[in-house]
Amino acid sequence: MNRRSASPPAVTALGRPPRSASEALGGACALLVLIVSAATGCAVSSYTTAHTLPRGTSTFWVAPQAMRIAVGGAPQTMPFVELGTRYGLRDDIEVGARLGAGLQVDAKIALLRKGAGRKLAIALAPSVGYIGNFSGTPTGSGGDDLHFAGATLPLLISYPIIEGVDVTLGPRLGWLMQVVETSSAATSHTAAVGASASLRWQISRAFAVVPEVSFAMPWLRALTGTGVVTGTGGQRAIQVGIGFILGGAPAAPAANGPAPPPG
Repeated sequence: MNRRSASPPAVTALGRPPRSASEALGGACALLVLIVSAATGCAVSSYTTAHTLPRGTSTFWVAPQAMRIAVGGAPQTMPFVELGTRYGLRDDIEVGARLGAGLQVDAKIALLRKGAGRKLAIALAPSVGYIGNFSGTPTGSGGDDLHFAGATLPLLISYPIIEGVDVTLGPRLGWLMQVVETSSAATSHTAAVGASASLRWQISRAFAVVPEVSFAMPWLRALTGTGVVTGTGGQRAIQVGIGFILGGAPAAPAANGPAPPPG
């Protein structure tokens, strides 16, 4: 799609021209966080399936990963680690939280559960996230403090390809609000699309490995003093990582079939 504004990325991120080379670099850094956050509130990845945890059980996970971001210039790679936990509130509802690219809380609601004669599982996994006091300069002083709040709505679709191995696809929509702490309190709203693909290998009843690749791409922004800007301008993020899931052992298999893997 075409954009109504031909402003450089730094102007798009902050809603005004940069005052210096240092601030221009800070604006680029802010835009990186904007793109990363817009896909899922605070994180692009999922590291889960459409299966919900059995009631009263929980998991803990750690996921080293790297994100490659393109914002019109040379792509940049950002390594980081996420920590997360999930809890089965009911057999068909799960809640969770993660800390990595900001703080995020989420839920998972089963729409279609694996059962006798049915292998496919589908769930909604809404989430909200926040990143606060992100400085508008690389040194963390002399610039604008940035705050990000976002929400996402992934649809998780899981299918077993062999015993103990599930493939999961996760198309999603996202929204992000960015506030720049200046005298005018500039604010922007961004809508984004994204998706993830993962392969969960349930090695034992209480340990699983989940390699995953995901991407995010903003498609619409509303900026203070600028108006609506459409198109992506080549701005996108690709994330690759591997999650190590501990806990969440399901109940013993029933007589009529095996229990689904934990979420």
